[in-house]
This record gives sequence, C-alpha cells and structure tokens, in this order.
Amino acid sequence: MISTFVWAQGLKTQPRRVSKALRKKRFSREVFMAAKVVKEEERSFEPVEWGRTKNLFGPKSGGAEFLKINITEYAVGSGHRLHKHPGQEEVIFILDGEGVTLTDKGDVPVGPGSCIFVPAGEDHATFNVLKDKPLKALIIKSPPDEAK
Repeated sequence: MISTFVWAQGLKTQPRRVSKALRKKRFSREVFMAAKVVKEEERSFEPVEWGRTKNLFGPKSGGAEFLKINITEYAVGSGHRLHKHPGQEEVIFILDGEGVTLTDKGDVPVGPGSCIFVPAGEDHATFNVLKDKPLKALIIKSPPDEAK
C-alpha cells in the first residue's frame, strides 16, 4: 500500500511505502503543516568578527524554540578565539573549505563532512587555513541563547 502524497511548498514528492502501524493512522495535510523549509539563499549574511553568518532557524527566525541553526563562513585565514558556551551545546558541520578545530586532544584538521560536537562549557575554536576561499559550516546550538 502506498501512502498519500506529501505536499511541501506546492511540490509533490514521490509516494512512500509506510508501515502497517502508520497506515492505520489517517494522514492529512494538517499533519505536515508544522514543517518549515528555508532555502539558504533566502537569508542574508551578517558580518561577524571572523567572517559572516546567517540564521536559518531560531527563536527570532523560522520559529525554532529550542535550537539555533546558522550557516557561517570563516573568512580566509581567520577564525574565532578560544571560547566556551556555558549551558549551550554546539555542533559544527563543515560544508566546504579546510580548517583546524582546537580540541582537548590538540589541533584537528577538518574539511567537508567533518562534524564537531562541543559539549556545554568546553573551550573550543575553529580556524580557516585556506588563503583562497572561506571555510563554510552549518552551526547548530541548543539551547538557542547562551546562558548568562
């Protein structure tokens, strides 16, 4: 049995098979209305000390209550100073470029596909080592605002 078509932003996706348990539930458009889609190009970059960043989701945009998701580009040869976020976890997923992240085990090279988890309250820093293009990363923080 094939499930109903899922509509997202006016585009029909391919039908998917669903389990018997899910098939028993009634699906309607309302089930999927809470999901939001944001395209990176719909958001604008803002300058930061080490490059530029844009917010995709968070309490101030996109309606996310418990996390913040940014795209950050570390400028050529730059990075941010060693710092920590008390009470806030962070994930840095490298999309493009090459860099180094400082960890308790020393400097670790990072590139596309590298995923860095920073526990709350731990020192960390990330640097772009390239001289010709930015280091681009998806940054996820939870909770979205740092504890003061």
